[in-house]
Amino acid sequence: MASSKNKLTEEQLTEGLFDKILSGILQRRTKKVIKVLQGAPNIQKKAKELDDAVSELRLALKRAK
Repeated sequence: MASSKNKLTEEQLTEGLFDKILSGILQRRTKKVIKVLQGAPNIQKKAKELDDAVSELRLALKRAK
């Protein structure tokens, strides 16, 4: 992490935002993530698709046991 003395680069900001979105989805907080992304419908759609894929993966892993 960068200290408060150094300004974050665009890449660092994007990476931080992506990490928050992905961790929210993986922790089953998709509705909250989608609500935050109201201004970006294309990202909302992809977040929902990712949530569906994660759900399918969890189900497949559960069945494989």
